[in-house]
Amino acid sequence: MPPFFSGEFGVRLMIERVTVQLDSRSYPILVGTGAWEAAVQHIWTGRPGRIALVSDEKVAGLYGEEVRRILRTVEPDPLFLTVPQGEGSKSFSRLEDLCRQMAVAGLDRDSLLLALGGGVVGDLAGLAASTYLRGIRLIQMPTTLLAMVDSSVGGKTGINIPEGKNLVGTFYQPTAVFAEVRSLRTLEERDWYSGLAEAVKIAVTLDEELFGYLEKTEDLGPGGGMDISRVIVASCRNKADVVRRDEREGGIRKVLNFGHTLAHGFEGALGYGKIRHGEAVVLGMKAALALSVRMCGLAEDEYFRVTGILDRIPVPEVDLAPERLEVFLRRDKKSFQGSIQAVLLRAIGKPEFVSLKDPGQLLQALAERPGRA
Repeated sequence: MPPFFSGEFGVRLMIERVTVQLDSRSYPILVGTGAWEAAVQHIWTGRPGRIALVSDEKVAGLYGEEVRRILRTVEPDPLFLTVPQGEGSKSFSRLEDLCRQMAVAGLDRDSLLLALGGGVVGDLAGLAASTYLRGIRLIQMPTTLLAMVDSSVGGKTGINIPEGKNLVGTFYQPTAVFAEVRSLRTLEERDWYSGLAEAVKIAVTLDEELFGYLEKTEDLGPGGGMDISRVIVASCRNKADVVRRDEREGGIRKVLNFGHTLAHGFEGALGYGKIRHGEAVVLGMKAALALSVRMCGLAEDEYFRVTGILDRIPVPEVDLAPERLEVFLRRDKKSFQGSIQAVLLRAIGKPEFVSLKDPGQLLQALAERPGRA
């Protein structure tokens, strides 16, 4: 049994567990205080070969030594690899650099790669794990709200190319996800709200109870007293259920793209890193909601209930030529036979898939505010 269970680290474990059911590839998501310490038991049980930890420079400075100290209970000298912070690290050059460092260090097929960080680190390390030696084991250790509620769960990996976001990637499930909520205490406010946008997406499309909780919470900010573990666990349960039913996005999993077609267009057209992913998703959801009123009969009172939450998530002003944005919309990986595949709403908790021949419909909807003057 790993030594930390004797109380060596002095951390009281307060953890909730969600399981992604995928038969022999099922895996746990542990959310709460002490999740990193709990990871040791999972690693110990798996008895991996060499352990490699991937993080970005900021997270490494905040939590790298703490996590390495925990990992040394099962691996005396874990390999520690860092990448620059930000969306720019989701690139072929960073992927190559990671894989070459893993090769030089002698990682083999029994090795384990841990992704400690936000969505960028999770996507990049996940792609490295899925391709190095045709696949080694992967654990996700998300440190941002966005990664905890969304990107660390479900097995999507990816990097960007100039032509679009996440156009190169794989489906590759981790063996576990450990969401340590203590890491949220150092999250910038802008990143907090970016992650909250993904939780709102899940609530609006899949979970009316979660939506009601967010709607009634007076202060959605990091110091507002929201039960963030409740939000993370509810988001993970919904996503785990969707992934169980549709692992490779052939059907129902597409619902998780609500607001994302326009969001990815903004991120690519503005330049990666100029706008947070969640901020772009807020803009995309607002456009999808306006289009939903016109095309799917979304009631105006429900439209305003949802936008009432979205309007409480700060988003910077963006200035972008529509024709440039349209280029990225047409390149989106969800496009099919020249049409844009959009997720709209008939009602809260009732999504609908719509094929749009003209991307201008999404751009026009972004400026709409149905109903009230």
